[in-house]
Amino acid sequence: MRANQGILRAALLAAVATVGAGCSDTLFYGESTEFNLAIHVNDNPQQPLEVNMGLKRRVGQVTPPVATSENDSGTAAVGEAVSTLSGFRLRYQETDTNPLSNDLYIRTQFATGAAAAELAKNPIQAVKVIHADFERSSEFVSPASQARHDRIVAAIKALDDAAATAMACHPPIHNSINKAIADKSDPLCESRRDPSFARSFLVAASFEDDRTDEAFKGWETVLNLPPN
Repeated sequence: MRANQGILRAALLAAVATVGAGCSDTLFYGESTEFNLAIHVNDNPQQPLEVNMGLKRRVGQVTPPVATSENDSGTAAVGEAVSTLSGFRLRYQETDTNPLSNDLYIRTQFATGAAAAELAKNPIQAVKVIHADFERSSEFVSPASQARHDRIVAAIKALDDAAATAMACHPPIHNSINKAIADKSDPLCESRRDPSFARSFLVAASFEDDRTDEAFKGWETVLNLPPN
């Protein structure tokens, strides 16, 4: 069996050493996955072959405080720690009749700091990270796509209250799955009648939407933005 491990690995020993040196404003996050396969051949004809497969996961994190202060003992943590959100997904894909020839996929995702704090306010998006199914191509984060999206976000934040609430109830979401999630989470558009929430919702919806030219044009048209 092949194990395709798309995971982030970090040097946890270095993180521990950092903690020993005192408070740090850097978050250290590390994961490791071990996959073991054991095959035992028996003399018993009723059970000639025994196969054992095991997966061992280790996750470690050193989390800095939001703020620190100086006292007689040195630097001390003040308040809460930096927020963190992580998820893990294991998928076994059967592509062959031989169970030892199939694929095992391991995927992890995590968010920290301000990103995790914002996700905590949006359970729908937080679940995507926890389930580790938030997948984007390199084009999604290309400089051109990011610049175009930044322009859309700036226009959303500049909407007056009436325009923001009206647009939030009928957002120009191109991705049908994301549109269904939005309608299901607030079917009567009650939450989106609050202007502040409406703007936050639109920003999140624009980020989650496709980054195709067609999708961008949908947002730009509704926001009365000139052609990019």
